[in-house]
Amino acid sequence: MEPLNKAEDIETYRAYGMLSQPFLDKEFVYKMVLIDLRNKQKDFNSIHFLTSLMLYIDNEVKYSKEDNIQKLKFSRTAKEIWESKKASGCTDFAILFATFARQLGVPTTILHTAEYECFQKLKSGQNNINHLGHTFCECYFGGNWVLVDPTFKRIETNYNPKKIELSYEVGGKNVFIPYFRGIDLGAKQTVCTHNQTMDELCNKLEM
Repeated sequence: MEPLNKAEDIETYRAYGMLSQPFLDKEFVYKMVLIDLRNKQKDFNSIHFLTSLMLYIDNEVKYSKEDNIQKLKFSRTAKEIWESKKASGCTDFAILFATFARQLGVPTTILHTAEYECFQKLKSGQNNINHLGHTFCECYFGGNWVLVDPTFKRIETNYNPKKIELSYEVGGKNVFIPYFRGIDLGAKQTVCTHNQTMDELCNKLEM
């Protein structure tokens, strides 16, 4: 995948997608973020702005292992996720974060990745593998693109966009290969459809 461009991509990732349409009043979201910043005596223009937004989402929506929620992976809009108060996983949290961040003027991508060992198995043609990955966001903030993990509320200010090596672990792993960067998935998907797309996109990558 090509690195993000500071000119074109800033405008591209201010837009909304099919799954990431705003649904709350902008001033209300701004107020919720501002409350956390003021409580922590942090500057609105600092990177803490992104952390405060992640915490606002985390206070309102919780990860759920319920079967009826897990069956909804990759198939809900930001509004539907928010109203349920339950997230099926990292993609749901990323969709919510991207929706609010763009609404507040922060250019934000949704970045789907494959766990490194899973990626290697896909590239070698192995079948029936366990599709492991993680969904991040990238934000243009403070003059640079930074990697944001709305699920674990972490920010990496220095990362390789072709091979992400985290300073923390996700499911016991810390190396992930990006295979899709966009506004959002563009359409509701089933888990099966998402895995097929992951296979196809990973196999097209040159490593």
